[in-house]
Amino acid sequence: MGTYHAKINDMAKSEDTVKLIIGKELKIRFKSLCVQAETDMSAVVKDLVAVWCDEQEKKLAMERKKSNSA
Repeated sequence: MGTYHAKINDMAKSEDTVKLIIGKELKIRFKSLCVQAETDMSAVVKDLVAVWCDEQEKKLAMERKKSNSA
C-alpha cells in the first residue's frame, strides 16, 4: 500500500460521525447549494464547526483572562 493510501486510511480512522437533525426544507436548500458550489455537505459542516470552535475557544480565553485580572 502506497503512502497516499496510508494517509487516506489514517484520515478515515481519525474521523467520526455526527448525526444532525434539521428541517427538510433547510436540508434541501443546503444540499442544493453544496452541489452548486461543487462541494459536499460534510466539508461545509466541518469548516463551520471548526470556525465555531475557534470562536468559542477565543471567547472562553478572553473570559478567563478577565476573571484572572479582576
